[in-house]
Amino acid sequence: MKVLLSGYYGFDNAGDDAVLFAIVQALRETMPDVDITVLSNQPEKTAAQLQVKAVNRWGKLDLLKAIKQCDVLISGGGSLLQDVTSKNGILYYLGIIWMAQKMRKKVLVYAQGIGPVQDGRNRAMTAKILNKVQGITVRDFDSRNELIEMGVYREILVCVDPVLGITADEVDETLGKKLLEQDDSGWDSGKKTMMVAARNWAHSEQFFAEIARSCDAAVQQGWQVVLLPFHYPEDVEAGRKIASLMKGQAVILTDNYSPQETMAILKNADLVMGMRLHSLIMGAALLKPLIGLSYDPKVTSFMQLIRQQECFAVDSVDAEQLIQAMQRLGQQTEQERTMQRRNMEIMARQAKAPAALLQSL
Repeated sequence: MKVLLSGYYGFDNAGDDAVLFAIVQALRETMPDVDITVLSNQPEKTAAQLQVKAVNRWGKLDLLKAIKQCDVLISGGGSLLQDVTSKNGILYYLGIIWMAQKMRKKVLVYAQGIGPVQDGRNRAMTAKILNKVQGITVRDFDSRNELIEMGVYREILVCVDPVLGITADEVDETLGKKLLEQDDSGWDSGKKTMMVAARNWAHSEQFFAEIARSCDAAVQQGWQVVLLPFHYPEDVEAGRKIASLMKGQAVILTDNYSPQETMAILKNADLVMGMRLHSLIMGAALLKPLIGLSYDPKVTSFMQLIRQQECFAVDSVDAEQLIQAMQRLGQQTEQERTMQRRNMEIMARQAKAPAALLQSL
């Protein structure tokens, strides 16, 4: 089977590229002979990292040729169908699906997070196009409800984010140690580590000040703080801003890491404080205690899905709340850790459901 993958791939975003990595892995586990092509912003880099074929997502002729040659178009995962962070993105991804339908190709919406879609025309267009695809899977119930409200009447399978299909045993902790120790970063493998994945946001100066205060409190309690970028290079700047507001020292990571490298680094964390959704998803897959910093409903939805209560809105959070959350998570019982592990085992199986569905299309 020839599969074409469409998503936010090749933009140096560790979260979206981890989604791609997880989907490719799930497809190969389910169908060892699958022929995979990816629409990417950096096709050469994507092809080299994942041993797949890749074409420029902006090249019209290459794009049309790739659609024509595939048997199935996979749209997703990630938050592709929304019009908040980008007005044009939703039109691009729906346009890819529409072109595939015009060429009579099968289409599978793969573990997408849907919405918010605010423009009425975009909502109507989404419903019209998705009602003609062969399969729809979404990563949470909020996404399913959003599609139903738009007028999508096809069966919608709720699964989880593909990255939850990557288990802790598959991640190389030693690689993470090497990356953390390079360039004399100051990271100490013998000390407890809190990793922070933040991004720039509206009114981020006050928000960053609260993060910095909570990081200083962690340092005073014997922790070390690592600022980990997920979207390169924007998140490096965010990390530097937080570090500049701290009284204590923090390790600022500045490289452009692959998804595998990012997860290897995270495996060395004892606590993850994440604003980036996939910092929390990766942390959950690696069975780490989590503090969510919610700038978008998708962050809150995920924390609710995995039954983690330490989630705070970025517009109103203060350092005291974060410090108290750290203390609570530091007192987790063995029973709580066992429940988390069992929950993740279930979700790892759910993450592979869309790949299994592909075989039945």
